[in-house]
Amino acid sequence: MRLRNSKHSGFNKATGVLETDDPHEPFRARRPIFIGDDVTDETVFAIMPDLDGLAFSVGRRAQGVADHFDEPRDVREWLARLLDTEKAAVRP
Repeated sequence: MRLRNSKHSGFNKATGVLETDDPHEPFRARRPIFIGDDVTDETVFAIMPDLDGLAFSVGRRAQGVADHFDEPRDVREWLARLLDTEKAAVRP
C-alpha cells in the first residue's frame, strides 16, 4: 500500500511561515528566526530576507542563510545563551 502525500499542492514550509507573518500580537515588532536542517527548509531560507528575518542551516551551509550550525547541539547551546541573555536583560 502506498501512502498518499497529505500536503496540498502549492503549500510548503515557506507558505506556513508566511501565515505567521502577522502584524498582530505576538508577532508584531518581532524579527523572525528560522533554523532548518534539510532541503525542505530552503523555501523558508529564501523568504527570510523579505521578512527582515534570519535563517540558519544545521549541518551544512545552505544558500541564502545568515550562518549555520555544525550540529543540533550547537543550536541548543545558542538558544540557551539567548535565553540567559534575555533573562539577564529583564532582571531589576
